[in-house]
Amino acid sequence: MSNQPHTCIECKASLPAEAPKSRRYCGMTCRRRASRRRERRAVHETELVRLKRLLDEATAREDRLESRLAAARERIEATRTKMRRQAVKHRKRERHAQRAIIDRVHTLVATRDRLASVTADLEAAASKQSDRTDLEVAAQQIVDLQKRLATVTDRHQVLTGQYAELRDRYAVLVSDYNKAADRLKDFARDRHRFRPVIEAWDTLAGRLAKSAKTTTLSAGDREIVRMWATWQTGRDRRRRAGQ
Repeated sequence: MSNQPHTCIECKASLPAEAPKSRRYCGMTCRRRASRRRERRAVHETELVRLKRLLDEATAREDRLESRLAAARERIEATRTKMRRQAVKHRKRERHAQRAIIDRVHTLVATRDRLASVTADLEAAASKQSDRTDLEVAAQQIVDLQKRLATVTDRHQVLTGQYAELRDRYAVLVSDYNKAADRLKDFARDRHRFRPVIEAWDTLAGRLAKSAKTTTLSAGDREIVRMWATWQTGRDRRRRAGQ
């Protein structure tokens, strides 16, 4: 039979020798103190469970946002590359169209001047009653020049329409790029909203990990500490990757 004294599990004071073995406390003070400690432990564990749930939700949300953000970045980069290429093509076409319009205008002016010159020659020949053959040649030249003038005018109108179409397409590309940039800003703002919850869990879990040795923690606390360490490793890896 053991001769060890029967002590209070709270203050370690010796209990009366006649106290029953089922008695655990020396008095109501120690009983209340132990009860309050158990209540605080229960509240602490409940808070950790709630924070773990919030962390799981926030982490899942963050993963989804990270995926959407990465996809959005890829789409925006692809759009930017496409827009840069199209902008280069657009500028080349615009310069080509401008040169073509300028050339046509010069041709139109030259044709008009030539028509005026031939008309003046024709009028001069008619006034002097020149040879009829010269008049017929001059008249045919006028007809030819009028046809060339009509052709040049039609070509000028076509080039002007193509230039307006290219300008409208470029405006649409700029609008699409601005919309994609706005979506990227929305993703970044959603990610920022969940940061306070994650930081609060990070602080509490870090304190729990540093407050005692792993072997003295409950199974639930050890799981939280393990998950916190894994989360920190992933966070550091994302930071090194520049995300």
